[in-house]
Amino acid sequence: MSTQRPAPTKSLASAFGLVLAMASVFGPACSNDDDASPPPSGGMCTNSGGPVEDGAVDMHCIDDSGNPITQVTGKCETGSVDTGAAGAGGGASEDETYVVHTTSSAQDDDCKYDVSFSVDCVVVNQPATFTVKIDKRAAPGGPMTGDDPNSPEVYLASDPSHITPSNDIKATEGPAGTYKIGPIIFDESGRWVIRFHFNEECNDTPDDSPHGHVAFYIDVP
Repeated sequence: MSTQRPAPTKSLASAFGLVLAMASVFGPACSNDDDASPPPSGGMCTNSGGPVEDGAVDMHCIDDSGNPITQVTGKCETGSVDTGAAGAGGGASEDETYVVHTTSSAQDDDCKYDVSFSVDCVVVNQPATFTVKIDKRAAPGGPMTGDDPNSPEVYLASDPSHITPSNDIKATEGPAGTYKIGPIIFDESGRWVIRFHFNEECNDTPDDSPHGHVAFYIDVP
């Protein structure tokens, strides 16, 4: 003999509807408020960009015999110096040239520092924070501490006049020699350049100036 299931009572149907409504509000049990709130205009960080992983291995701090080139750093000179190539603050000359590196680690332009970084999320119009680790190359080595590298150059590789709209970038140290630099906005998809400056208040003319800089490519999907 076949049996028929009774139709849900009104109270059961109401309870079932309430469960569905709650599920639509709260979502799956593993989600959280951050997952449910996409960035204002950049979308969820599901297709994050970051450093460009292909490209030639950089050898600018290796000599012809395969030995590392290192440059010691000395006293920070904040005023002008006799050679006159740069003024106070170590500003770069207009015809300054430098290498833009692929991957997420390289030596600075003058072989003073080993620099590596990671970045949390790179999408259009989403604030990104770079964690940058800086170590001195010359003996005895160790982390480069006490800096405030809050003025990176950030621009589109295809159009250096197109710079980041970020104008309140901060750099906090912790642990020693590691700096969190941001927020940095990439307001257009494409390949960007970020050039970090270290000890920027020091005149960059002396060979042993603590001032240093290193540039990397960043892809923004």
